[in-house]
Amino acid sequence: MAHQVIRNALVYFSPTGGTRAVAKSVAQGLAINPREFDQTLPADREKKILLEDAEFVLLAFPVYGGRLPSLARDVIAQLPRGKRPAAAVVVYGNVGPGDALVELYDLCIGRDFEIKAAGAFVGEHSYSSVLGRNRPDDADRERARVFGVGIRQTLFGNSVIPREAIAKGPVQPYRVQEPRQALTFMLKPRSCEVCRLCIHSCPVGAFIGGDPKKIDLDKCIGCAACIKLCPHKARRFGDDDFLDEVALMVANHSDAKAPAVYLPPNLPEYLG
Repeated sequence: MAHQVIRNALVYFSPTGGTRAVAKSVAQGLAINPREFDQTLPADREKKILLEDAEFVLLAFPVYGGRLPSLARDVIAQLPRGKRPAAAVVVYGNVGPGDALVELYDLCIGRDFEIKAAGAFVGEHSYSSVLGRNRPDDADRERARVFGVGIRQTLFGNSVIPREAIAKGPVQPYRVQEPRQALTFMLKPRSCEVCRLCIHSCPVGAFIGGDPKKIDLDKCIGCAACIKLCPHKARRFGDDDFLDEVALMVANHSDAKAPAVYLPPNLPEYLG
């Protein structure tokens, strides 16, 4: 039975802004003004997300090490269950989406959502200004908008995206999440204007006592928002070994990746 979609909700987590940009472009293609639930900051996540019956839900999250950030799983776990149409979107830093999209798919199915569409888009990598530089760019945003147009054409039909279309192989456990390397950060005192944007933009409140020099590294999730969003370029990573790993990643993944979208096969070919 086709869904009678009346409203839609946009749920996303986006510390450095790339996922937000993609999600909003998809919503533009949907041509339905969404109820927006930005789950990036701690205060945002304190508010309960209430979804209406049969409301379409667009969920968008970044990829960290080939998996969803743990906060994404927490956000989805508190969504109300119900057979409502949904689209799953992940944004990765030009290295690869890993298992994040199928993980998001499974979490949505766990809430009884029906996946009408799915997509993996590219953003600038959190640890590099070279990998995916300035992405999502105009072409990415247009691709996301057209993807939204395609989703709109599926909402009143019965088509859904099967898991195997995304997983590209047999069901198997997700890639193991290695223990996150403890990052260290360097502050350039002469550049820092103590604007505290780094503190206000931290999605986990990892700064101690409102001091831009003090970070609780056990709480830090490594999103690099404090570096990417600093208007004075006053912060950088402080571990040379880690920077060597980033340089190796850049050397191996410099070729620009293209977005991948999954929609029912009977839609116009320009959406394929």
